Amino acid sequence: MTAPKPESDTGANKWMWPFELLEQIGEGGMGLVYRARYIVNDREVALKMLPKDVTDETTLARFERELEVLKNLKHPNIVRCFGGSCENSRRFYAMELIEGGSLEDKLQEKKRLPWEQVIFYGLQMCDALECSHEKGVVHRDLKPSNFLVSKSGRLKLSDFGLASVAAARKITAAGKTAGTFLYMAPEQIRGHEISPQTDLYALGCVLYELVTGEPPFLGSTPAATLHMHCKGTPPRPTEKALDCPLALEKVILQLLEKDAKDRPKSATEVGKRLRAVKRAVTVVSTEADGSLERSLAAHQVVDPIESAFLKQDALPDAKSIPTIPIWVIVALFLTLLCSLSWNLMSVMRADTSNPSEALWIDASSHGQIEVRLQAIRALGQISRETGRDVDVLISNLEDENEMIREASAYAIGNSGAHAKKHIPALIGMFKNDPSNNVRIAAQNASETLKASKVERQFPWAGSIIAIVLLCATSAGIYFWIRLSGLFVKID
Repeated sequence: MTAPKPESDTGANKWMWPFELLEQIGEGGMGLVYRARYIVNDREVALKMLPKDVTDETTLARFERELEVLKNLKHPNIVRCFGGSCENSRRFYAMELIEGGSLEDKLQEKKRLPWEQVIFYGLQMCDALECSHEKGVVHRDLKPSNFLVSKSGRLKLSDFGLASVAAARKITAAGKTAGTFLYMAPEQIRGHEISPQTDLYALGCVLYELVTGEPPFLGSTPAATLHMHCKGTPPRPTEKALDCPLALEKVILQLLEKDAKDRPKSATEVGKRLRAVKRAVTVVSTEADGSLERSLAAHQVVDPIESAFLKQDALPDAKSIPTIPIWVIVALFLTLLCSLSWNLMSVMRADTSNPSEALWIDASSHGQIEVRLQAIRALGQISRETGRDVDVLISNLEDENEMIREASAYAIGNSGAHAKKHIPALIGMFKNDPSNNVRIAAQNASETLKASKVERQFPWAGSIIAIVLLCATSAGIYFWIRLSGLFVKID
């Protein structure tokens, strides 16, 4: 027998079968958002629905488009959709519940964010846009409030109500604009053709606001703001945020170019440049730490006696050079070759090291939760590049703290194809963990790992390079010895 379907009412318990509406958590132009309970497995989700009295065809079409887009976009940085339906003449769909607020909330709380955190979020934004654009979907409404933040710090792009899909019927009539005026690209304002570069312009506006605490253009009226987007030059971010690296400023300003052709070619390119900013700043800081030692070495005072000794003609007469038996030369030469071979092969086979890796591993067991969360996210990125540290993340899956388990699951999912062997552990976590957020994180991580591709490696390439270098070095040493006159005739 099947249970009778409860009727919707206006009392304390509201139903949108098979969901129980618990409380309203959001409201916007595209309807209401509720925290709801899926009665099949008692999981909490976010339920987005249109009011009963909505009959406008454009609004209905946008709601259907958002549902269609979200069902086809599966990515850790995009809000996951579980499907939709129509109950009691009300359209709705369920999606994963993100309880950490949005980037808009963080801006209101902190005014602006450190540039390192901006890059951390920016890389996730680029990943979400890369997935969206590969599917032919242009979001058209990027803004801080549409980037939700989970408790583990993962960004989730939401609200695809204005998204346009290539080769599909356009919802917005030709020549009309749709979007939020603080983040609209010039071509969007003019009603011209929309492209992925339209989203990249909005991304530049969002990054600018995160770094400086202010949008790049803000006029006295919406019309004035739109005119500034089309004709104005944004103030340099470094004028408003002194800690902003010049390389990051350059990326943001290129994203804000008026002509779409002058912006970066893709979200992938933007992500690469953001990673380069972080590496460049780290390298410069490291070199600056050693500048004092180099300066002292350059001005070091030489002892007068040592200086006089170095100026002496210490070269003996050629006739006084002792003869060396040929077998000694051969033995030394072979020993040198073996040593060079061993060292070169060790270097070629060694994994790329990360100077901060040991510090992050120590920080993953720190007493403060925020420090541990940041360390776990960093180890996930390092593991993706080096293949190491997955065991550290696995050990945190059994931590008592829910946030640590959730962050560890996401980090394992980001570790790349070499972490596929841990998929069973993530599946077990999805089935047994008492926390809903952790179960979702484990499921997303296992799906990401299943889709990861193993990069083929050619181990003999390093050996071939080592042999070529050895031959060249051996030849150089041989001729140097010959020209130095150290060989003698064989008796």
